[in-house]
Amino acid sequence: MLTEKIFAQARATPDKPAFIHNGVTCSYAEFDQRVKQAGAFFSLHLPQVGDSPAPGVAVLCVDHLAQAWVLGIALRRLGLTTVSVASVGEIDGLVLDNIRCVVSWAAENPPDLAARVAQTAWPWIKVPKNLGPAAEQAGPAAVVHAAGHIIQTSGTTGAYKKILRDAAVEASTLDLHADINGIDASSLVFVRDFPLWTAGGYRWPLLSWHRGATVVFQQWRDFHVPLLSQPLTHVFATPMTLMFVGDPELPLRRNDAMRLLVTGGAMPRALVAALQQRLTRQVYTVLASTEALTVAATLVENLDDLAWHRVHPAREVQVVDEADRPRPAGQIGLLRIRILDGVSGYLGDEAASQEFFRDGYFYPGDLAVLHADGRLALCGRVTDVINVLGNKIATAPIEAALQQRLDVDAVCLLSLPRPGADDEVHIAIESGRALSQAELQAAANDQLKIFGQVHFHLLQQLPRNRMGKVLRLALRQQLLAGLP
Repeated sequence: MLTEKIFAQARATPDKPAFIHNGVTCSYAEFDQRVKQAGAFFSLHLPQVGDSPAPGVAVLCVDHLAQAWVLGIALRRLGLTTVSVASVGEIDGLVLDNIRCVVSWAAENPPDLAARVAQTAWPWIKVPKNLGPAAEQAGPAAVVHAAGHIIQTSGTTGAYKKILRDAAVEASTLDLHADINGIDASSLVFVRDFPLWTAGGYRWPLLSWHRGATVVFQQWRDFHVPLLSQPLTHVFATPMTLMFVGDPELPLRRNDAMRLLVTGGAMPRALVAALQQRLTRQVYTVLASTEALTVAATLVENLDDLAWHRVHPAREVQVVDEADRPRPAGQIGLLRIRILDGVSGYLGDEAASQEFFRDGYFYPGDLAVLHADGRLALCGRVTDVINVLGNKIATAPIEAALQQRLDVDAVCLLSLPRPGADDEVHIAIESGRALSQAELQAAANDQLKIFGQVHFHLLQQLPRNRMGKVLRLALRQQLLAGLP
């Protein structure tokens, strides 16, 4: 378990930094002490069943990442599952019926939290800024067992869904995923400001502390500063969070001993070139998901490495047809990934669980192709979501707006690969009347600015099934066949 790892590290190397938050260092011994103090405090304030805290979910409304980790670990040791929210307004969206308390930190003042909690029966636990004296008076916390953490994801449908990470089960995969990312006890891992409700914000520190490494958080300001001030060995990022590298006025230092691990979407070639020139030659493209974790971390040595992932030998991926039959090498099909840590669906969403989790596999909604040498390339998405620089964007609202604006029968938005280049956005339009270039350009300027260049295709009829639903895979193949 993570807490045992932290406590063991505190005994073995008490002065070693566990984390550096906005330049302020906290040793493993201090980290250990803070968690124990928080546990003792919570043992006095949590709702009880007999001699133990009542099981259920504790909602963390704590913006300060290091403090959120301290409080979250303490709560999980006492048997509560934790979930983090970015704002008070997101609490209702959790749709959880077993919330036991809401936790905030006195150094912060979450807007409207008092009014929100007053509308519920949940206890509000306000943790003091300094836990020392109060926690010492409370005495040691009675550890029940290590509970889990709930992560939110929008990767498959564009609507947020919840994944529960069970502490006992996920512990069995931490060494594997630390190995995939090259993390060991000597690592200094920069995770920036990714929040605890995201997969990266939760998993990257977890893997690092499991190995006895040091985590660097940088919140609210100057995200490039750790790149200048710390001898980082690992940086985790998404394409969108790396756009600062294009600012020639920003001081940066190249560190070729540093691994830059980029996940959450395809990297444009120009971005990769800038990263290799200004930050490090070790740029990795990471294939991962909240549901199935990391599958591949591929060092980008040439342009092919941007498209073709080297799947880790311990991970199983398949490319199958609609009947789950494996597709031959070189043929496009549906990607599925073997689940390692027992996740079998989304909390409170049986329909989505049945659609995306089957027979021990996760189906992320990606089309893919396997090369004869085992390397994997993604070929876009079959679901109604596209990925732009790591941002998962639901296509349905955009399609509806375009359909209404252009007064056409149907609109379908897809991302398609271009050989030797970045993915591009294509708009297929079903219309019985001709549309002028001026109409299309006006619609693009109004609705599609985020995508940059887009390509329009005017069709008499989109391919559909008997129920009238657009067959995105068939449409995709149709459009690909017509591209130069």
